[in-house]
Amino acid sequence: MPATDASGSTYPPQDGGEGAWLFLLGACIIEVTAWGFPYCYGVFEAYFNTHPPFQGQNLVSTGGVLSNGVLQLSLPPVMYYVNNFPKHRIPIMWLGCSICAFSAIGAGFARTPLQLIMTIGLLYGMGAGMLFGPSIHLMAEWFKVKKSLAYGFMCAAAGAGLPPVYTACLNRYGYKATLIGWGIITFIVTSLGLLCIRPRLPVSAKPPSPSRKDFEFAKKPLFLIMLIATMIQAAAHYGPSLYLPSFGADFALSPAEAAMLASLLNLAQAIGQPLQGWLADWRKSYYIPMLISTVGASLEALLIWGFARNLWSLSVFAVAFGSTAGGFAVLRPRFAAEIVGDQEEQDNQSLLVFAILTASRGSAIIGSGFIMKSLVHEGWSTKGWGGGPAWSNLVIYTGAIMFAASFGAVGMFVGPARGYGRAKKQTPLGDA
Repeated sequence: MPATDASGSTYPPQDGGEGAWLFLLGACIIEVTAWGFPYCYGVFEAYFNTHPPFQGQNLVSTGGVLSNGVLQLSLPPVMYYVNNFPKHRIPIMWLGCSICAFSAIGAGFARTPLQLIMTIGLLYGMGAGMLFGPSIHLMAEWFKVKKSLAYGFMCAAAGAGLPPVYTACLNRYGYKATLIGWGIITFIVTSLGLLCIRPRLPVSAKPPSPSRKDFEFAKKPLFLIMLIATMIQAAAHYGPSLYLPSFGADFALSPAEAAMLASLLNLAQAIGQPLQGWLADWRKSYYIPMLISTVGASLEALLIWGFARNLWSLSVFAVAFGSTAGGFAVLRPRFAAEIVGDQEEQDNQSLLVFAILTASRGSAIIGSGFIMKSLVHEGWSTKGWGGGPAWSNLVIYTGAIMFAASFGAVGMFVGPARGYGRAKKQTPLGDA
């Protein structure tokens, strides 16, 4: 039913109704543009490594990691800006859409690794951040009780089904036509998604003034715990999606089969993320899905990936890892609500916490790209557990770091009201 405020004004309902679901459809389309390309970059890397003019150029592997990292690092300034200038949310999204489209087109004309990573790495990441950040700001208006489920659907939209399409286009048309075509399609489809995006509430004429109170959450141990856990999990999450196609190629999988592994991982993630979001909403707690996405992913890396040698076993790992590890990402709105409280007047602060957690994830992903590159020794022997000397270090790293991320579960013993050196009065947390 429509919601009514104290003045008697009527607004569309939260968590359901035509307006909420139409917004979610548009947000999912935006998610494909913002996150789909970075998540599927492993397919492009496998192509670049075997085709001129980038063949043998190790630098191209950082393109996807940089794009993903820059996207997330850009969220705190974007979110802080739209908190204070909410009227600019939709224009910023249109600008981000344009940057994403033209950076992909520009990458089609790249002839050196540096040109490639500057366009589809740095520039695309900046545009994606401007596109994605305001959509999360608006989602806070449309979804409250079902926030994790809604964010799970958004995350699930990123990259699902795209790797085989990219592979077919790259093999048939080459990277130039594929990237230019992707840029054009990005602008057209994302524009349609943006037409579904609108605020649920009228924008106040005078935005809130910046204040030190906006950052009071930094005094809470729970914030530090969730910040560290988020960074640790991110440091291992991106490895399988980036390297599975190359790993499969070392075990005689065809390019199509190797691309299928990335597709299976993304598809499993698209199913697992809404389910874990629903679990977090239903139980009013994020600790169970947090442990599933950390301890579960650790065991899958060590016990399945470590022994995988063929298409069947690698497919099992891709499905298992995608359906569990990806769920951690959908819990960030819950982390933020738990840290600051889930009352209406704290929504902007919660969004800022979400952005900072996301930026910490982005910085960890960028750093992990260089770490994982040093752990992989393509061309070395693949005999032995974990893909032998060529891959075993990456498998061990993924399993160990994922297990370490389960440290975040100690947050259940800290509580959101506690600050450093003093205890604050407990505040209602609503559905958090």
